[in-house]
Amino acid sequence: MRYEIHLYVPKTGSLTPRIMEWLFQYGQTEEIPESYWPVRRVKPRALARLLLTLDPTLIASPARGQDVELRFPMPQVDISLYVHDRGVIIFFPYTADTLVRVVLGIVYTYIRYLYDAAGFWSYDPQLNILSYADDFQSIDETAALMESLLPKMIES
Repeated sequence: MRYEIHLYVPKTGSLTPRIMEWLFQYGQTEEIPESYWPVRRVKPRALARLLLTLDPTLIASPARGQDVELRFPMPQVDISLYVHDRGVIIFFPYTADTLVRVVLGIVYTYIRYLYDAAGFWSYDPQLNILSYADDFQSIDETAALMESLLPKMIES
């Protein structure tokens, strides 16, 4: 199972539940004119290069179209960043072991960097939280969610 956090630069200055609803409904549609999009278009390769300035150990590989996938170099950590033309999706494993705080610390470092460097807001669909830049409280909430849900997922 993979945990995911979505990052976007809202045109209005803040990410709202209505924007997220619109993105989940129309985000895969390419016929919509740019003026209707509530989030800014980004250049995936340029954004990937920006992330590589923060962490040059990330391993870049091409993805669909102009998208780029960045992988953390340690397979046991299993963090990947999928950079697309509207933002970034960060994936990491659901885990309740001792690595959870390390993984979350790395992930939230990327999130904070993208907020500071480019104005990205984040959306955590598992916790249904919108944020301009996640903090240590979010790390604690995410860790608690993982610790409570993982046993239930394993049982079913």
